[in-house]
Amino acid sequence: MDFVRGMNAKERFWMEIGLGAVGAFLGVALFCLMVLLWSPACADDMRYPCWVLCQPDSEVMIRERPGKGAQVVGAASCGQQLWTDWEERDGWIRLVDVNNETGTGWISEQHVVFDMPYHINAEGVIKGRGRVACRDAVDGKRTGWASPGDMLEVYWVSSEWAVTDRGYISTDYVEVP
Repeated sequence: MDFVRGMNAKERFWMEIGLGAVGAFLGVALFCLMVLLWSPACADDMRYPCWVLCQPDSEVMIRERPGKGAQVVGAASCGQQLWTDWEERDGWIRLVDVNNETGTGWISEQHVVFDMPYHINAEGVIKGRGRVACRDAVDGKRTGWASPGDMLEVYWVSSEWAVTDRGYISTDYVEVP
C-alpha cells in the first residue's frame, strides 16, 4: 500500500470511489447470479414441517383454497404433522404433500404451530399475577378468562400454546407438573 501514501487527497478519494463501485458491481452481480440459479423448480422442493393444534377428538378441515367457504379436500387430526411451503394468504397456510388429488390444500393458521405439540392429558394450573385470556384458537378470539390458581385439564402443549378444557392459553401462563 505504499502507492496510497504517495497520493494526494483527491487521488485517494477517486480510488476509494472506484473500489466502492467495484464492490457494488460485484454485489449486484452475485445477487443476479443467485436469482438466476434459484428457480421456481427449486421452490417446489422447499417444504417445512408444521403441526395441527386443536381440541381433542376433533379435526381441522383442509380446503381447496383459502377461506371457510372453500371446498374441503381433506382433514387433519390433532398433533398431525403436515408440510407447508410457507405460502400464506389471508390467515391461511398452503400445505404441500397432502394426500388428495392435487397434493395441496389450505389450512387456517389458527390451527397450526411450527413446533411439535405433545399430547399430555394432564391437570394444569394457571400461573401469573392476573387473569389470563382463554382463546378459541392459536392467537384467536378471546372467549373467557382464567385466574391464577385455577385448575384446568391440559390436552396438548406446544412451545407457545396449551390446548385446555377452557380453550387455547399461552404456555407463559400454564404450569403442568
